[in-house]
Amino acid sequence: MPITPERFTDVLKKVQQYAETRLGLSIIDTSELDPYFKGDLDGLRIWIASALDDEEELFNVLHLVGHTIQWNVSNDLRTLGSVLHEKPDDATLLKLQQYEWEANCYGIFILHKLEVYDLDEWLTGKYTEDMCYLTHFYKTGEKLKEVTDVSRAYKFNRALVGKEVPSFSAWANPEKRNGIVIDFTNAVKK
Repeated sequence: MPITPERFTDVLKKVQQYAETRLGLSIIDTSELDPYFKGDLDGLRIWIASALDDEEELFNVLHLVGHTIQWNVSNDLRTLGSVLHEKPDDATLLKLQQYEWEANCYGIFILHKLEVYDLDEWLTGKYTEDMCYLTHFYKTGEKLKEVTDVSRAYKFNRALVGKEVPSFSAWANPEKRNGIVIDFTNAVKK
């Protein structure tokens, strides 16, 4: 049975409420992002492009909440996610893939915490698609919205497993926000 747009809207509201009330984060819809970004974060606030439909917004909120958790529990992960890596070596790419996987594992944990179990396959598919685009972009600098031989060469199709959200106190650098959330919406399709 296909997932309806109303289901994404309903779950999005629950995830936003969870992020705000349980984790102390702020989710801010905005039209003032760099046109190549879907979202941004600073460790306390998450900015989401207001032009996204609820399905795409849900994925990005889950994903960015995951990164925000990472940023608040590890300075190394904050540093890794605060830089746009151009043509990283394979060791750095592996770290980036682990970073992305872990963020989505927090996302699936949050869904389960909210008793949402019917979106596991959907989230895994979105994560895999995102990693294909990101891997190609990291290795070539090209924004393509397709699975390429470059992305196929780097294995990252690990199953998502719920990763419990650790206790943390959210904090942000007051001088800047610097999450790197690339938008492949208008990327070239070959």
